[in-house]
Amino acid sequence: MTGAELRAARRTLGERWGLGRPLHMSEMGRALQLEGRDPGATVRDWETRNRVSGPVAVSLAFMLGGDPITSRLSEIVDPRTSVAKND
Repeated sequence: MTGAELRAARRTLGERWGLGRPLHMSEMGRALQLEGRDPGATVRDWETRNRVSGPVAVSLAFMLGGDPITSRLSEIVDPRTSVAKND
């Protein structure tokens, strides 16, 4: 996920949640349950550095109503296995 995609997610979520504006960076940080005195600082850093971690990208995809897992299933599941196993 890029910084631009994160900004778009803040805009979309703000609209969906009835705010009529993008989520502030601090609001996005709190929504992602980031800790610390300023959760928005991490969001600002992600947008500035143009890089968001995988777990955050997955969380945002779910928040936006998508399913990032099944769309990438061929990358996740070993094609040599035909029966589900518990690891």
